[in-house]
Amino acid sequence: MLKYIGILGLILVAIGWIPQIIEIIKTKKNNLNLKFNLLYTFGSLALTIYAVYIFDIVFIVLNGIAFLMSSVGLLYKFKN
Repeated sequence: MLKYIGILGLILVAIGWIPQIIEIIKTKKNNLNLKFNLLYTFGSLALTIYAVYIFDIVFIVLNGIAFLMSSVGLLYKFKN
């Protein structure tokens, strides 16, 4: 049962990023604070690595998605 709560959280967090990423791609502009974006991106990467180490599939997927989405934002931050 707890695994399903984790999966639900994963889905909600991933869905939460979608409008922000769409806006960044459409406007080709990232309005997120650079320090926040850097910390979030590298924090997500570190958590992904740790999740792989402990082999927790929910957190591997969640943090992997968070890392990828925040990386897109970071890419647009440095691109412009």
